[in-house]
Amino acid sequence: MAGVLQGRRGLIMGVANERSIAWGIAQAAHREGADLAFTYVGETLEKRVRPLAESLGSDVVLPCDVQSDADIETTFATLGECWKQLDFLVHSVAFAARDELKGPFYRTSREGFHLALDVSVYSLVATTRAAVPLMGPGGSILTMTYLGAERTIPTTT
Repeated sequence: MAGVLQGRRGLIMGVANERSIAWGIAQAAHREGADLAFTYVGETLEKRVRPLAESLGSDVVLPCDVQSDADIETTFATLGECWKQLDFLVHSVAFAARDELKGPFYRTSREGFHLALDVSVYSLVATTRAAVPLMGPGGSILTMTYLGAERTIPTTT
């Protein structure tokens, strides 16, 4: 019996390591028959992501800094050269500077807040804009939310 994603192609953004939610989603999509591509930002993440992608038979592993519209455009143009169509995008990208996560939230700097929103939130808009031209009817975009949207998380400092 074929999996529900047999013949579908998806881009997974946001795998940091084997404990990432994005990695769990990638494994499930692979089990269901999807062909997958992955992105990373920076050499350190490439060293983690590439072997994980290869373990699922993926050879499409592309750099993409979601803070750069040019990078996003290049990533999706390259993906379009590899695949004629993208069926789904998994956006599991988030970032906040480590120092901004210490202490009470009201001490967050404006610059730190803008960085976190740009990487974690606006990147969904920017990557969706780039993905849509590759998607046919029925294409899907999946993104994550944070538990803090439902309840408070006490700080440890």
